[in-house]
Amino acid sequence: MELDSLLVFNAVTVGVCVLLLMLLVRWVTHRPANLPPSPPGYLIVGHIPLLLKEKPEDLYRELRAQYGDVFCLKLGRTYSVVINGCDALRDAFVKQGDDFSDRPSGSYLLSYLMKNKGIVASSGEHWKRTRTLSIACLREFGFGKKTLEGRVLEEVEAFLGVINEQNGKPYNANRLIETAVSNVICSIVFGDRFEYDDDKFKKLLALLEKLFSLIPFRGCINVIPWLRYFPGDLIGIKLFTKVFHAVRDFIQEEIAEHKRTLDEGNIRDFIDAFLREKSKHELNDPVFDDFNIEISVMNLFVAGTGTTAATTQWAILYLLHYPDIQIKLRGEISSVVGTGRYPSLNDKPNMPYYQAFITEVSRKGNIAPVGLPYGAKHDIQFRGMTIPKGSLITANLDSVLMDPTMFPDPAKFDPNRYLGNDGQLTGKEKQVLTFSLGRRVCMGESLARLELFLILTSLVQRFDLVPADPDDLPTLLPVPGATLPQPFEFRAVLKTNKA
Repeated sequence: MELDSLLVFNAVTVGVCVLLLMLLVRWVTHRPANLPPSPPGYLIVGHIPLLLKEKPEDLYRELRAQYGDVFCLKLGRTYSVVINGCDALRDAFVKQGDDFSDRPSGSYLLSYLMKNKGIVASSGEHWKRTRTLSIACLREFGFGKKTLEGRVLEEVEAFLGVINEQNGKPYNANRLIETAVSNVICSIVFGDRFEYDDDKFKKLLALLEKLFSLIPFRGCINVIPWLRYFPGDLIGIKLFTKVFHAVRDFIQEEIAEHKRTLDEGNIRDFIDAFLREKSKHELNDPVFDDFNIEISVMNLFVAGTGTTAATTQWAILYLLHYPDIQIKLRGEISSVVGTGRYPSLNDKPNMPYYQAFITEVSRKGNIAPVGLPYGAKHDIQFRGMTIPKGSLITANLDSVLMDPTMFPDPAKFDPNRYLGNDGQLTGKEKQVLTFSLGRRVCMGESLARLELFLILTSLVQRFDLVPADPDDLPTLLPVPGATLPQPFEFRAVLKTNKA
């Protein structure tokens, strides 16, 4: 009798285990109908090992060649749809902007750290209101207006003064560039610029530099958030979180001081303008809660420093490697501007070679090859395929910037690819989507372009930029695993016909 009971018990146990195993396998291997194509994956983890093995942009280039402009990866239970190529990106983020504008839930950076608040991480009506409010507040302080040029030129003059003090000796200008670019956004957001030797400012810039260096390594944490629970800090997520909160602490202190000294009759900067609008709304309005203001300011401050500074550094590197380009660029500056004044934004339309040069720097520098993820809030029908609700969506800008069908020999640095036989721009420069596209296009694009123009043209107008060692040019390889240029020195030799 006991043997019969034991046999029955074992049979039931085995049956239940087999059923559970079958359900697990079906749960793991089930694919929604009409999903975009994908490579073979692993049981349970899907394609996570592929993402951990190499940089996303390198992996996506390989997969695009095999599976087309829209393909899918499975990251545990989550689908990640990658959209490639200029046409597919425009179809998604411009033509179907309603479907492709939201941020995902569950992202470590966007959901855990930013709590889906601010300009970058929010979605839907909250995002629309926050972005509209931010743009309105920025416009009060020159965004998109001629008056902004004065702020930038003030910083350019200070920047050139430090360069001049080096007397043509080898100098690493990376931190100086970050300082100058950051100071422009400081003057708009905080109401004043910092002196270059300010200890508080230097500490903040060191934090920002660390944050920028860590961000590229944290891509996997956005799609595999449970990695943060692993012991130790193998991928640096704990350090990233610490630095993130340190930058946020700085922002909190600035906002607290602005609250203490706010005078609605004398609005000094972006923070004051935001706080003034807060006073006009209900206390429980989520757009005006303290955290949303903090993250919005942080978004502006971080985004307003990192990419522009890195692009400026890449531009100087390419000028060191291609002295013929520097000579041609200086000739255009001399012809249009002369040597008796600083370049002005009014000069830019008459300087097609500069525009071609900075476009090529942006393309080759490839600062944000994949950007931040989007999220599917519902099932999305796209190009005859279904992107399931809850999927991550990646706009792979690298697929445009390094596309050989659009830019022949894309590994080559060549500003002439944007110019016609008459030396004028052909319109091809508009295909370089470094500021993204669609509704989430970078709202600081006009400021970034203004800074790049005034800093670089003023620098080349006044100085010959030469390598610290002519026999040992600085590398054009980025920091390993990132898109930032490696630290380098150069000599800025003052021209005798300076302005």
